[in-house]
Amino acid sequence: MEQKKKIVSDSIWSIAGLVFMNVAMQFAVYPLWERRAGEVALGNILYLISLMNIFAISLGVAVNYARMRKSATDTTSNSPYFGVLLGTTVVAFAAAMLIAFFGGVEMTLPEALLFGGLTVATMWRYYADVEFKLYLNYKSFFLYYTIIGVGYLVGIALFYVTGLWPLTLLVGEIFGLIYVLLRGKVLRIDGPIYGSDTGELVKLVLILFGSEAISNLIFNADRIMLKPILGAEAVTEYYLASLLGKTIALLTVPLSGVVIGYLSKYKGDLSLKAMNLIFAGSLVCAVLGTAACTVGSYIIIPILYPDQMADIKQYFIVTNLSQVLYFIANVITVILLRFAKSRYQLYVNVVYAVAFAAICIPSALLGGFWGFCIGLLATCTIRFAVAVALGYFSIISTKRKRATE
Repeated sequence: MEQKKKIVSDSIWSIAGLVFMNVAMQFAVYPLWERRAGEVALGNILYLISLMNIFAISLGVAVNYARMRKSATDTTSNSPYFGVLLGTTVVAFAAAMLIAFFGGVEMTLPEALLFGGLTVATMWRYYADVEFKLYLNYKSFFLYYTIIGVGYLVGIALFYVTGLWPLTLLVGEIFGLIYVLLRGKVLRIDGPIYGSDTGELVKLVLILFGSEAISNLIFNADRIMLKPILGAEAVTEYYLASLLGKTIALLTVPLSGVVIGYLSKYKGDLSLKAMNLIFAGSLVCAVLGTAACTVGSYIIIPILYPDQMADIKQYFIVTNLSQVLYFIANVITVILLRFAKSRYQLYVNVVYAVAFAAICIPSALLGGFWGFCIGLLATCTIRFAVAVALGYFSIISTKRKRATE
């Protein structure tokens, strides 16, 4: 009972920190950008951030999850992961420069360089929260994300002075990294950076990166695809229609961190009873989450974006349900990471990518904005179904293997 209470408590601390950070970003930074620069400019910025996140978040989370997976069976040291991050830093910055100069949105040289710095800092920030998962210290996890949110608010003042939008978020990422550097251990070198197991680590990181990159590509695909097909205004409209659902989907990382943190200490297998509870709980969460996001949208959007409310309110249910299903499927794939083969995560997201290409793109071309919304809902539903199916398949495979031993 005490263990269950602690898991609930840690989940609350974890979610509260990320909620504060996202409230600062979604309800302070983004509305400010829209009012200062306009709807089209906000759509362009969201488009650039989406391209950035495919690399930054995927790389950071891949190294983070690689360490958590390894820590389930062995003691891990900082330096090997530090070495991998040095290599991914070069990749992240290069990707940012390609996006800045060939992404289809004009940027000044200072904006491009700050955009590169933001990409690298975001990647390191997503890795750095492994500090709190390893030691199950979720009160510090809360402080970590709260400090990042405060950094975003400080960044707003710098944006007003300089007009450089990447600086707004960069300040928050730097605040978070400084906190971990001063109070934590994972950003300190404690031995040789490269060793005999480096190749194995890189291989695991690449598998996880492939899975996360596909996942983040689809998560951000509304912005990436809508801009060339329907224009920057459509990017902003979909973002606003799914704002509450997107906010819940962004809880995936911290909540998954709590889940994998405790699962890494658990030495048993995933049971059929547990999988049944996960499936039933997922359906309940999908209904309640969508209802909460829809009601919240009718309350919040008229306050933050009154001019767009009439155009987007008809999409609230469909867009928010898509994001809630995305969130639930992500939590299930993290559970699979602990109990099933690592490549199962990749399978889930490959199916997702294929479904997206086969459904969402034709739907947007033929049905416009409504077509895209329905297509993305179908894609997210398929991803959720595949994640659940692989959970059951993993349990059956484990039982068969043990029966033949």
